[in-house]
Amino acid sequence: MNRVSPATVDLLVHERDKGKSLRQLGRMFGISHEGVRQILAKHSPSRVKLLAENTVAARLGYPVAWLIQLRKEGIINPKKPGGHWLYTEEQVRQIPSLIAQIRRCDRCGEPRPLGYRKFCRECSQYRRKHYYRSLSLEEKAEYREKSVVWRKANPEKWKEISSRAHRKSRARVKA
Repeated sequence: MNRVSPATVDLLVHERDKGKSLRQLGRMFGISHEGVRQILAKHSPSRVKLLAENTVAARLGYPVAWLIQLRKEGIINPKKPGGHWLYTEEQVRQIPSLIAQIRRCDRCGEPRPLGYRKFCRECSQYRRKHYYRSLSLEEKAEYREKSVVWRKANPEKWKEISSRAHRKSRARVKA
């Protein structure tokens, strides 16, 4: 297939942009997928290069899960021809700033390190140490209700815990 009509090239480009794979296009036109690739490479040089999701994640050094999160939240919209998510170069350039916006601490707004889902290191430690203080008013009311129910269900344990806490606080006052 040395000569290809411009109409055929336009049709190939149009079908490829709609998401058809090279193999599907090859079957449609009776040529190999490699022949389709060569025709597209030769006759449509202005074509936007698309990168696979795994390639983008490896290039940027981010976990694929972060790209999936951006995609699921509708922040970035890659193409999905043939079952694989593909990103344009422009989208790849935008991803670091998008991730930087998303990966902020919910409490203080500082960047979160890897492995921290909602809060930065300092806020996570504060929340662990001062759990009750970090709750909202609604969460505190719910916590109190659960505590009252537990106390009624476990009076012996409650008595033991409260006496231990009382002794501990008296020891602190004396010291």
